[in-house]
Amino acid sequence: GFMPGPGMACYYATKAYVLRLTQSISEELRRRKSAVYIGALCPGPVDTEFGATADVHFRMPSLPSVEVASYAVDQMFLRKRLIIPGKPMKIMKFAARLAPESLLARACGFVNRSRPF
Repeated sequence: GFMPGPGMACYYATKAYVLRLTQSISEELRRRKSAVYIGALCPGPVDTEFGATADVHFRMPSLPSVEVASYAVDQMFLRKRLIIPGKPMKIMKFAARLAPESLLARACGFVNRSRPF
């Protein structure tokens, strides 16, 4: 949701939409002083059957699904709006703020390329 996704453009765009929707609803709830919590889990690659089913192979390591779920639950109890497990994705999110958009698109295309465009 933080990066462009050549080769998987609709998937990445959908993630960006869900992220922004979550952030917007969270702010609306805060302004209303609501007790309702909403957060977005942004783990990057997770070791599930998705990769094989979608024929996608990432060039960065996938996180174990149990580890991601455990971290997400812990962060939810802390009412975190943005939940990013693992150092690689935290670094990628930070780097995305510094890099030009064209470089981000090329890098993301390299990381998640499993078939030619």
